[in-house]
Amino acid sequence: MPERYHLLIPHYCHVDQLAGFLPQLATTGLPALIVDDGSDSSTRRRLRGLIAGHPWASLLERNRNGGKGAAMITGMKHLHAQGATHVISLDADGQHDPAEIARLRLASQRHPARVISGKPVFGDDMPKVRLHGRKLTNVLARLAAGGGHVEDAMCGLRLYPLASVLPLFATLGTRVRMEFDVEILVRACWAGLELEFIPTRVVYPQDGRSHFRLFADNARFCRMHTVLILQALRRLLNPGHRTRQHRGA
Repeated sequence: MPERYHLLIPHYCHVDQLAGFLPQLATTGLPALIVDDGSDSSTRRRLRGLIAGHPWASLLERNRNGGKGAAMITGMKHLHAQGATHVISLDADGQHDPAEIARLRLASQRHPARVISGKPVFGDDMPKVRLHGRKLTNVLARLAAGGGHVEDAMCGLRLYPLASVLPLFATLGTRVRMEFDVEILVRACWAGLELEFIPTRVVYPQDGRSHFRLFADNARFCRMHTVLILQALRRLLNPGHRTRQHRGA
């Protein structure tokens, strides 16, 4: 079966930023699905109007906010049911360069079974506190994955082969908010999937709006890292466990 690629953009109250770069995606020649994760009614009305002006884009609405991972899972399951074989995700806040999409797609056409991720090249606009937090998360993700397979665990610009990635969703438990990007890569490593990382420029728009909640989301990341490290130790001490289905904790 020939590969069918589809763009996927999880969205929550970023309609102004999305409006700024959505027209650029037309040059990719790929259809786009925007999954709104329970934005307020005013934002949804504006979002519907924006999508209506781009016939190659469609909108899927979630009634309640469940987090980025929940929006990604909803979108990927929907697209798989529609016949897509690969999904290229990017964030709705405009920090990813749409020109990079072609590079990910080309790499996937050479190796269709790989999970392909951007590896951010940051400019001076990168907040230092985020940079240090990112470095720590990458170190912990590499430890959990069992080696140097994970070059960057947090980039939202990714290409997923759906047939291989969808079964991993059952192992995530309730960890489907901002921690999704990290955990899905670690579990892809455990499942034996090949990863590829492509350097990509990432910017932080001056009018950018982050939905990161300092205490709640840091607590979620701590819980996720704890679960992954403990399960990694279990895999190390009990090699037979690697061949069994991983259960979410």
